[in-house]
Amino acid sequence: MTGVDFEAFGLRTSLELFGARVFLLPVGRPMHFLDALAGRSGFPEPDAVILSGHGDGGAFLMPALADFLYEPDEPRGPLGPEELAGKIALAGKIVVSTGCDTGREETAALFEDAGCFYAAPADSPEGSAAYFWTVRFFYGLLCGGMSPSEAAEAASSTDGECGLFVFRDGRAAKK
Repeated sequence: MTGVDFEAFGLRTSLELFGARVFLLPVGRPMHFLDALAGRSGFPEPDAVILSGHGDGGAFLMPALADFLYEPDEPRGPLGPEELAGKIALAGKIVVSTGCDTGREETAALFEDAGCFYAAPADSPEGSAAYFWTVRFFYGLLCGGMSPSEAAEAASSTDGECGLFVFRDGRAAKK
């Protein structure tokens, strides 16, 4: 995503140290983000997707482009539940968002309904808390032998800021 390059690179480094194979997809326009959510990233199919970026009011904040750069059908502005409805094709995947407010009920429900395990902050955690939560979650998952729910509970129990993360598991309903 945009505006969080150090977070994305830090997460990549941490997960690779845990033994994960990581592909980084920079988001330069809203269609890149929508393509990733639709499973059209161009990379091998992932087990997990991390949406490293900013959020507000349950929406993912997108980079602003000059008017002439937008494709005719490309959305402008934040991508919230209305813009994302029916566009998430990541069933069975683990999806973690670091964006503030992207764990709000309406947004989390979209990912759950799409058959994902979804975790994101329901409010605005202190700057480094979302990064730490994500590292702690994947450490539990990759190195601690924990299930996604166990790893999320462990990461959320760190402190009040990490406790702002919510998680929903829609994978069982979609099998």
